[in-house]
Amino acid sequence: MNPKAFLLLPPLLLAAGGTLQARDDVRFGAALALDVPCGDLKADLNDKPGLGGAFQVTFRVAPRVLFRPRVDLDLFQVSSYRENGDDTRVRNDLGSAGLGADLLYSFSGNPDRGPYGLAGLGALRWFQTYTTTSHDGGTDSASNDTHRNRASAWAALGLGYQLNRWVGLELRSTASSYDSPAQGGLTAPLGQQPTNTRTAVITQLAVTGRW
Repeated sequence: MNPKAFLLLPPLLLAAGGTLQARDDVRFGAALALDVPCGDLKADLNDKPGLGGAFQVTFRVAPRVLFRPRVDLDLFQVSSYRENGDDTRVRNDLGSAGLGADLLYSFSGNPDRGPYGLAGLGALRWFQTYTTTSHDGGTDSASNDTHRNRASAWAALGLGYQLNRWVGLELRSTASSYDSPAQGGLTAPLGQQPTNTRTAVITQLAVTGRW
């Protein structure tokens, strides 16, 4: 699936779930996260952090338990450099788009305030995008190439604190798998170069919102 297609899912979910908004136990939401890579991903990205975003729908299924389906998009800049003097910029980005759900447990018994724990499962697809932008004689031209990784399952564990009915904070770690060229590191694919499976562990520091 083209990663851009995931951007269409939030408005589709809003349209499909509009009638649920009137129920107090169903809330729409979003999250913005700083993504800190760990393990193999940390080495391939040279410790560079990324940004993550999510669209979420939260269902209250028990006094202390919430079920939260989610659509995720995470982006990392692997490298950006100039070649041929200052005429050409080459940029390599790594990203993932996924679907899944978290189960939240409120320790305080009040899902609208206080600490909670979470566990999640889902699936995602990693992709690498290579962009070359040339500046020649005052004329700009750009080319893009996207290399799709394999689809992978993801799992998550975390803790959060709901500040009030609308805003919360989360510390969430996810684990999944991605392909990397056999010699290690994230580089532009050359033909049918063999790949091996590496582990992506991401610690997310997120601000969440509900409405």
